Amino acid sequence: MNRKELLEKTLYCIRCGRCRGVTQERVPDIAFTTQCPCGMTFHGAYEPAGLIYCARGIAQETLTWSEDLTRVLYACTLCGYCEDLCQRSIRYTPVIEIIEELRRIVPNELKPKSLKKAADAVKVPKKHKLTVLKQFGIHDVLESSNTDTIFFPDNMLLSHTSKLKEIGYILQKSSQQVGCFISDPLPLVGTALINGGHQEKLEKCTTEIDAKLSQHGINKVIVYNPECLSVLKRFSRSGAEFISIIRFYADMLKRMKGKRVNLPPVTYQDPCHLGRYAKEYAASRKVMTTLGLTVKEMWRSRENALCCGAGGGVFQKATRL
Repeated sequence: MNRKELLEKTLYCIRCGRCRGVTQERVPDIAFTTQCPCGMTFHGAYEPAGLIYCARGIAQETLTWSEDLTRVLYACTLCGYCEDLCQRSIRYTPVIEIIEELRRIVPNELKPKSLKKAADAVKVPKKHKLTVLKQFGIHDVLESSNTDTIFFPDNMLLSHTSKLKEIGYILQKSSQQVGCFISDPLPLVGTALINGGHQEKLEKCTTEIDAKLSQHGINKVIVYNPECLSVLKRFSRSGAEFISIIRFYADMLKRMKGKRVNLPPVTYQDPCHLGRYAKEYAASRKVMTTLGLTVKEMWRSRENALCCGAGGGVFQKATRL
């Protein structure tokens, strides 16, 4: 995106204020009438419209990069709530796309070092544990072409033997033919690349993923991490269907009887990347109710869920201060 394109996108915003509120008509507690995690805390430039005005200044070259401006930019959790609300307003502004572009063009010396390290960590470890999946009948796509469905792990899962065994057990119980790129894993993609402003690297990874999916005739990809899921759904051009592991499990429970549990009522906070980005709200609730749990919804739920505040690289940045 060049400066002219960035300016054009920022000019969509008419500061209607829609992005600051909530969609429900009834407001039981004034503390929850605003949404933006950074805007409701700091106000002004930290709100969605404020960030868009900062982007407009950068595009028009009337505003220059500084540590203060960078601090405002990286306070955003990229939860996507402002854009979800903006789509229902008078004139849609691609807020997330604008903020992601700012993070791409911010000078390297001003980018948080912690986010650079997080982005660099998104790579396949040499001694990964994916061979564990073979114990559960998950074949290596490079060794067999028996399926058009594969499992896509994240960088944490690659070295987590016990968790891989749990996933392998679920995939095996589904009685479906599922493969995985075991000997030569697909490039890892996640929000860390966007948070750190490494869109070029992300594009390179998704291009390689798309090529391999097409080469091996993969039509469905079961994704473990919601952040990986949202990135693949947004940036892959392969035409494959990307679903969360929780959706796969929910569909699996339709065909088989799961063990019911006896626990007190529970509630559920919709993760931003599984919910607003990947548009998956029903699967988690379906699993809980199928297992016998009583789900009591919070006032803020589904599309209107309150962000936990740890997205957009805020968590990585805070834990490395």
